[in-house]
Amino acid sequence: MDYLSVNDYLDKLNDELINFRAKIIGEVTEVTLYPGRSYLFFKIKDKDNPAVLSCFMWKNDYNLCGVKIEEGLEVVISGFPKIYKALGRFSFETRTIELVGEGALKKAYEELKARLTKEGLFEEGRKRVLPTLPQKIGLITSKDGDVINDFQVNLGRYGFKISFADSRVEGQQAVQDLLKAIKTMKRRDIEILVLIRGGGSLESFLSFNNEALVREIVNFPVPVLVGIGHEEDISLIDLAADKSVSTPTATAQTLNKTWQETVNQIDLYGHKMISLYGHAVNQQKVSIDRSFETMRDYLETIVANFYKTEQLFLQAVLSIRSRIGELQKKLNEYPRFFIRSMQGLVQNTAQSLNYLEKALERENPEKKLKMGYSITRLRGRVVRKLEQLKIGDSVDVMVEDGFFESGVSEIRKIR
Repeated sequence: MDYLSVNDYLDKLNDELINFRAKIIGEVTEVTLYPGRSYLFFKIKDKDNPAVLSCFMWKNDYNLCGVKIEEGLEVVISGFPKIYKALGRFSFETRTIELVGEGALKKAYEELKARLTKEGLFEEGRKRVLPTLPQKIGLITSKDGDVINDFQVNLGRYGFKISFADSRVEGQQAVQDLLKAIKTMKRRDIEILVLIRGGGSLESFLSFNNEALVREIVNFPVPVLVGIGHEEDISLIDLAADKSVSTPTATAQTLNKTWQETVNQIDLYGHKMISLYGHAVNQQKVSIDRSFETMRDYLETIVANFYKTEQLFLQAVLSIRSRIGELQKKLNEYPRFFIRSMQGLVQNTAQSLNYLEKALERENPEKKLKMGYSITRLRGRVVRKLEQLKIGDSVDVMVEDGFFESGVSEIRKIR
């Protein structure tokens, strides 16, 4: 038969006992805190049965729980059994302690709240403004359940970059997970930390009334947004956070807010710019139309004046030529040398007239017809405006090589 040493046997036994993890309810008795040491002992017993369980706990775990145990206090502890090899003593190695009963929970809550309020941890003046247009989001919640899905579904498409840390978020056992997740987030490049969970009973929110967790939230390097879905009671985490909302969905909407406001402003400015541009274009169109009308009227006036001047000039030329003819007849009666002198004068005059006729011909508006222009007349008058016409009028149109007659079937203004 093989033999085991006491040490080996106890190691083997402890390896098996760790599989007997449990949550146990009982009344606290015989608390021994051992000031200056890293551990403590206490016992719990049943109210109605003569059953007692000796418990061991490290003070670091005890402090994280935020529960001050006293004799007569009813608690729920979690952990596993273990044998202390040096003394051969059986005890329950306790990892967490929770208070039992709503009255006890509320009493502990109010006492801790009063103490932290006195320190100024919940003052509004201490809280930071959430970043405008945030993108780098640190998210702490459980990867299981609908909470994370609700958050993601309601988060707008604004280029958010989510850095996620999985953590238990229910009961006293969640404290260590949450503290570890927060420590992880401190090393990441984020602009805002978001902590969310769904609704539940008051007991399930014990971790969110934990002093250690409150202090981590207060001292976190970037603003903290909390949405833990408990409407009946305000947790201490709610009071410590820079911004607290009622649900995980509301946290997503809070992150969307400045983005949506900015998008709305851009849309508004865009509509204003388009409206102003359209107004400016219309103003310029009116100005151009007026300038075009002025130029057209001025050109028509020049053409009309030119025709009048042409007629007067031609009449003057005919009159001069007639007089020259009469003078030539009379000059025949004068001496030859006088006739020569007068003939030279007449010749110069004739040359001047020919030059003026050629200049007049060059400036004749009818030559513009070769460039594609046309001149429209109604009953002998040049048509300058649409108001001179009506449907059914017959107009004469002069083009480069002649005239044609056209009927007015439609009148359409250009402005």
